[in-house]
Amino acid sequence: MSYLRVIYRAPMPLFVALAVLWLAPPARVAQAQTKPYLSSPRRALTAPELLEAPDEWIERSLKWANDVLDGYPPAPIEHPVRRAALTRLDDILHIESAPRKALVQEFYRARMEKAVREIEQTRVAEGTRIWKLYNHGFFVRTPTVSFTFDIVPGTATPGFAVDTKVLDRLADQSDATFISHLHGDHASQTVAKLFLARNKPVVAVEGLWAKDAELSSSLTYLKRSTTVVHEVSIQNGRRMLKVVAYPGHQGESVLVTVHLVKTPDGFTVVHTGDQSGDENVMNDFDWIAQIGAHHHVDVLMPNCWTTNIQRLARGVNPKLIITGHENEMGHTVDHREDYTQTYNHLFRTQYPFVVMAWGESYQYRK
Repeated sequence: MSYLRVIYRAPMPLFVALAVLWLAPPARVAQAQTKPYLSSPRRALTAPELLEAPDEWIERSLKWANDVLDGYPPAPIEHPVRRAALTRLDDILHIESAPRKALVQEFYRARMEKAVREIEQTRVAEGTRIWKLYNHGFFVRTPTVSFTFDIVPGTATPGFAVDTKVLDRLADQSDATFISHLHGDHASQTVAKLFLARNKPVVAVEGLWAKDAELSSSLTYLKRSTTVVHEVSIQNGRRMLKVVAYPGHQGESVLVTVHLVKTPDGFTVVHTGDQSGDENVMNDFDWIAQIGAHHHVDVLMPNCWTTNIQRLARGVNPKLIITGHENEMGHTVDHREDYTQTYNHLFRTQYPFVVMAWGESYQYRK
C-alpha cells in the first residue's frame, strides 16, 4: 500500500491534522508546537535571542552595525547589508540584560546625540526630513515647520536615558510635540515641560496627566474625532498645523490618539502611537479605512506590531511607510519587537517602506 493511500484511508481527524500542518504557514506550525528555544510564539519567524554574550562580540557588532548604517542610509530599496546590520542589532538588543549593558547604553546615547546634532545643522529646502529617535519617537522637518511625536529620553533603566541637555536641544528645534497616549515609552513629563517652558504646544491625548492640575492645564487636548480638523498655532502664531485627532485604542481600554498632521507646505503625516484596537471588538478599522479617502497622506508612521498593519496601510493609503516601536528596551524580550518581524509583517505590501534604527533619518520627496 502506498504512502498516499495510507494517508487517504486514515481517519478523518488525522487526515485533517496532517493537511493543516502541511498547508499552514511556518508561523502557525511553530505556534502549534512547543519550542523550548522560543521566548514567545510571536517570535517564531525570528532567530532565538541569546541569553548572554561576551562584551567583545557586542562591542565589535555594534561598531560594525554603526558603520554599515552610516554607510548605507535608509531607502525603500535598501542595500542587503543594511538588513544584516539591523538583524545583528536585533541579536544584541534581545539579550535580556541588554538595557543594563554599558556598551548598549553608550551606543544608544551616541546615536541620539548624533541625530540631535544633525537636526541642529539641517535645514530643509524641499520635501521633508524625518528622523527616527527612540522607540516610536520621530522628528519631522519641512521647509516651514518642525514637530515631534512621542519623544521620551529612553527606558527607566539606570544609565540608559539620554541627558536632559540633549532633550533641551531637541525642544529648541521643534515647534510643537504630539503625545499619542499615556504609556511611559510614548509620554514623558520631562519632555512636555521642556516644550511648555518654551511656550510651544504639547498636543496630548485627552486626559493625559489629568491628576496633575498644573501640568494638564497647560496641555493642548484636541477633541478626538474622525471629521474635525483642528488648527494648532505654532511659531508664536505665525503658522498653523492642521490636525485630525483620530479616536484610536490600544486594546479595549487605553485611549490612543492617532494624529494626522498637515503642514503649511502641504506635507501630511499620520502617527499611530500604539494603535492596536481589537478588530473583533473595536470599530477602529471603520474610520481607518476612510483616512486615505479624505486625506492625501505622504507618510504613515505605524507601530510595527499594530493590529493588521497591511490593512491599516490600505486604509491610510500613504506614499511611504516608516515604522516605529522596534526594540523598545523597557519591554521584556518577548515584547521587544524586532526589525526582522517588521520585514515579515510588511512582506509583499504594495507600499514603499523604510526601516530605520535609532538616530537615522530619511529625506522624503513627493
